[in-house]
Amino acid sequence: MPKPARPDAAPRLSRRSLLRRSAVVGTVVAAGGGAALTAQHTRKYETPTPACELKHLEPHQYAILAALANALFPPGNSIGLTGTDARVPEYIDRMLADMRADKAFEFTTMLALFEHGTTAFGLRVKRFTDLDQKARERYLRRWERARVYSRRMLAAGLKTLLGIAYFAYPGVQEQLGIDRQCGSAADALPREEWS
Repeated sequence: MPKPARPDAAPRLSRRSLLRRSAVVGTVVAAGGGAALTAQHTRKYETPTPACELKHLEPHQYAILAALANALFPPGNSIGLTGTDARVPEYIDRMLADMRADKAFEFTTMLALFEHGTTAFGLRVKRFTDLDQKARERYLRRWERARVYSRRMLAAGLKTLLGIAYFAYPGVQEQLGIDRQCGSAADALPREEWS
């Protein structure tokens, strides 16, 4: 015969009601976290002003490139020019405008993955462009040292293209003491993104 319930005893929580309550709490927490994440990742970008008119990049893509260029070539580096001082985003914009559409799309997709990968790979709610300078550098280093090959290669690809753009800038070459002795007549012409 079952024991009679005491009037002052708390009601027993069954397994089924515990699971239901846990599911409701989990859904509310996930919805709240998802809303916060969506709000953070869909905010408008504070876009730096390009040195020239963009031909391919959207303003938010320019902002991602500028943040990445300044993470690779930060203020106070030994050359003395930041990534945006060396007009890295403008150089890449011109390069993308001259590429086949499918290859340019792949590059902009890599940028988007790097920008929003902070959620999946960095365990942060903020996107890359919203991080401070030190956090951007740490995030980039995590991509460089990732166990997953495709993440390491994406970081290497971005760094390579931004490095090409940075070291092509005449001011950087001048700081390094590079005297161009061979080149075509076209090499001597000023580039629109550097004027």
